[in-house]
Amino acid sequence: MSAISPGRLAIMLGTLVALGPLAIDTYLPALLTMAGHFDVPIHDVEISVSVYVLGVALGQWLGGPFSDQYGRKPVACTGLVLFIAASLMIPWSVTVEQLYLLRFVEALGGGATVVIAAASVRDHFTGRQAAQVLTTIGLVMLLAPLLAPAIGSLLLNTLGWKSIFIMLAGYGVLVFMMVVFLLPTVRRQSASADRESLLRRLFFAYGRVMRNGPAMGFILANALSFTAMFTFITDAAFLYMEHFGLSSKQFPLAFGANVVAMLSLNRLNVLLLRRYETAAIMKTGLLIQAVAASSLLLLTLGGLLTLWLAIPLIMIVCGMMALVMPNGIASFLSLFERDSGAATGLNGALQFLMAGLVGALLGTLHDGTPIPMTALMAGSSLLAMALFLLLARQGGASAEG
Repeated sequence: MSAISPGRLAIMLGTLVALGPLAIDTYLPALLTMAGHFDVPIHDVEISVSVYVLGVALGQWLGGPFSDQYGRKPVACTGLVLFIAASLMIPWSVTVEQLYLLRFVEALGGGATVVIAAASVRDHFTGRQAAQVLTTIGLVMLLAPLLAPAIGSLLLNTLGWKSIFIMLAGYGVLVFMMVVFLLPTVRRQSASADRESLLRRLFFAYGRVMRNGPAMGFILANALSFTAMFTFITDAAFLYMEHFGLSSKQFPLAFGANVVAMLSLNRLNVLLLRRYETAAIMKTGLLIQAVAASSLLLLTLGGLLTLWLAIPLIMIVCGMMALVMPNGIASFLSLFERDSGAATGLNGALQFLMAGLVGALLGTLHDGTPIPMTALMAGSSLLAMALFLLLARQGGASAEG
């Protein structure tokens, strides 16, 4: 039994995981201003979003096995030092290439930090109880993207875009203090893990995870479902401000509507977990997301997409993450004990790697219309559903632990 209450652990880990959406969503309103500062098109600055995502992917891939080997706290603290240092240096970058480099370092540290969250839940809880804790973590961290664009817009209009990254460094310092003084320490229990060298563990632990078909079904579906949402996030500034003509003050309202949907469905997930299995809830979320994303694409191709059709459909695509993500993580973690950090690292790495690559592809395909964005959103969500049905269904029962 865990020595910490589920609620307290969820709040602490939610605060830690919020580092991710804060680092992305706070500077979205500043992309146009930053493009002017670096004297480049806005799509060049949008690439820094994809660069950040790729850095998070590598950080999580490294951080998962490291946290299994050396413990959750040392990995999180090391990651936070990198995150804080890079955040403080970004305001002094003079070229967009320097921005890319520093955002990558910032993301590397952030990824190594947030990867410990789900593994920490597995250290204390399993099965539906783990899913409930992960759902509460989701509720806490959803406050970040709800507030982040408004915070970024406020800082942009009062102190300039550089202040956004100073704020991120300050938040990193607060999270560092929380990890050091409040997060419970869990001692490693596997003697065999101690005997396995870190270099071997970086590869062999991932091999063990990837050979587990049902686990890979949950992980790949998670990653592709997230990619569908992140494709929108990458192009949100273009869609709402350039295509539909919203101002930088109106943008946070349209963007924040997605977080309202996620918050509402997060609470619904708590109720659903009392009656339904995690895999069944995840399947429903994937299906609804695929239908909404496909509808977006069809409306765009038909020239019928308006702001008031785009907002609710995108709310559905993003909102379904509240049903997909916590249940997917709880499902695959129930299949592991020794390699929970590696499983979480692979989930996060694939999630952000796919999102980053699709985001970069979006920048390449961009033609000044929403067609590339909606096509990639639909393709990602449909593939997520297909892989779930192909691989994960057989693991649904055992994932209930």
